[in-house]
Amino acid sequence: MHTWIGRRLTEGNAGRGDVNRHLMSVYAYPLEVYFRGTSDQWLGDPGDVVGGFFADRLARPNFLADWQSTGIRLRRWLMNAFCLYLKEAKRRHRRDTGHAELPEESPTGAANVDRDMDRAFAQSLTREALSRTQQLCTEQGLEAHWGIFVRHYYEEAPYDAVGREYGVDPPRAAVMARTASRKFRQVMRDILMRDGAEEEEVDREIQELLEVTGA
Repeated sequence: MHTWIGRRLTEGNAGRGDVNRHLMSVYAYPLEVYFRGTSDQWLGDPGDVVGGFFADRLARPNFLADWQSTGIRLRRWLMNAFCLYLKEAKRRHRRDTGHAELPEESPTGAANVDRDMDRAFAQSLTREALSRTQQLCTEQGLEAHWGIFVRHYYEEAPYDAVGREYGVDPPRAAVMARTASRKFRQVMRDILMRDGAEEEEVDREIQELLEVTGA
């Protein structure tokens, strides 16, 4: 469990930097969505607040080691840590101003906030997986495979039309799209395992995220 993160954390500043970039790339947007669903929006711009959270927590040497000992999903750990960070921010506000905070609106409810964050995580996960798959295909000289994959699966173009664009027949276009699709699915599985899912849990996790997004 947590193999990639655990290994990278043992590789000094470069490894920790890779982990930090991964966390901010995948989890910043879900945390911003979570923040918008609370009554704490008066604390500041969502991007600034989430950025402050990452700057504070990721500077702590044991922050991720503490997560690894819990066995819970990383996104839940980060959400809980973010809640604590918001409480600390409100305490600082009371201390610095001498009066309590004045929420602008009521909370939307824990269930709604959790659902919205899961939906945002699914969107962020998909964007990150697509970006990494495109980079992987480019590095392996499979740019055409990537292009056909996007045209067919994302833009819903039929294989005969895509094949004409790329100079291949429809069966070959289907094979090339499936090659990129397999890489995309593996990248998505890898990211979910970094989030704390065991190998045998990944398929169920993907299904649950699809249900959350209504797909």
